[in-house]
Amino acid sequence: MVLAIAAVLCAAIFWILGTAKGKRGKFLDAAARSPGLLIAGGAAVSLIWRASAAPFAPSEWVAGGADIMLAALASAAAAQFRITKLASVCPASFRLTIGGAPLFLIVCGLSAFILAPQLSFSAAFLLAGALTLNGAAFDRRAVTDAPAPSTLKSAVRLESAAILALGIPVAVMLEAVATAAPQGMPMITPVYEAARSFLFAFAIGGVLGLGAARIANSPKYAKHAGAFAIAAAFVAVLMAGFTGAHPVIAAASAGLLWGEETRATVMTRVRLRRLAERNLAPFIYLGFGVLLAPRILQADLLSIVFAAAAVTVMRAGPRLFSLKKTTLARESQMFLAWFGGAPGAASALFLISLFDAPSIVAQDAILTIGALAVTFGVAAARLTSRPLVKLLLKETALAKKRARFAG
Repeated sequence: MVLAIAAVLCAAIFWILGTAKGKRGKFLDAAARSPGLLIAGGAAVSLIWRASAAPFAPSEWVAGGADIMLAALASAAAAQFRITKLASVCPASFRLTIGGAPLFLIVCGLSAFILAPQLSFSAAFLLAGALTLNGAAFDRRAVTDAPAPSTLKSAVRLESAAILALGIPVAVMLEAVATAAPQGMPMITPVYEAARSFLFAFAIGGVLGLGAARIANSPKYAKHAGAFAIAAAFVAVLMAGFTGAHPVIAAASAGLLWGEETRATVMTRVRLRRLAERNLAPFIYLGFGVLLAPRILQADLLSIVFAAAAVTVMRAGPRLFSLKKTTLARESQMFLAWFGGAPGAASALFLISLFDAPSIVAQDAILTIGALAVTFGVAAARLTSRPLVKLLLKETALAKKRARFAG
């Protein structure tokens, strides 16, 4: 019931903010592009709130709200592409999704297990799964608004969407593996329950997404294709709340099936994602600052080393390796290896959604190290995005000059 109420409230807020114009719209845009300030502001509010000994909201409410917002992000991300044509439309995004992301997950999980002795093997990979859900979308405009190659813009637009949409089920299953079974029950019980909720979620979201796409494909409703996608995701979350299915998986499934079957234009897909990111990002980063950012004060040296490595060499190495066999120019490969993949909004929401799961092994350590990694990831993406774009444009221009000279 709490989840259903949270879904209704979130939908109402989403609609109100979606109609924001003028000064309110500009404020939301500016806030969405300033995640560092929002995190710092949230952390300051949290410290003041804690000093006043005021009570916090119940953990199940906080986790439920995080699930709803993560469902909105996952649905919008899944609607960005046709999963069956991703490899042909954007080979770089396909390789980053099926090669770079799994390799990062393995490297990050093993490194967390080695560098953070307080984490069990399953907890280390749960942390890695959370950090795989990149979401530093605020830096994307630095590329899309610049005179960069179209193939690079396409990769920047699609790779984070594909990794988020397809990585959610993996992260949720890793959560089930890291969850201790109830006393007297078999160890496999959490995995079995998660698999059952997956089945219901895929069925609910798939049917709703497919139906929404088919209806919107008719000329009568074609101009409302985006609205049908939002409605399908919203109904999927509501039905998941009442049937025991996983709401985020249900919303992502609705987005995937809608994205696969719709005839809507690319602009409609982009508008869906901008709507979700613009309206939710400020609240996500502010909430992350309030709920998790103060935990970085509890981090030890090994946790700091791991978090710094997770958003630098661990992230860039697998991405560069996965792009080696693409047709992208070397400067574009180097750029994509660093520019994308940083943990951000989606990782923050997934970590917050773990609040109501005290049976997760080493939950406190996961939240502390995850908060540190997300903070580092946001800072790294924010500080380096524009200088990297300028360097890319310069290197691209030099490469064109060398090619003309050689010709």
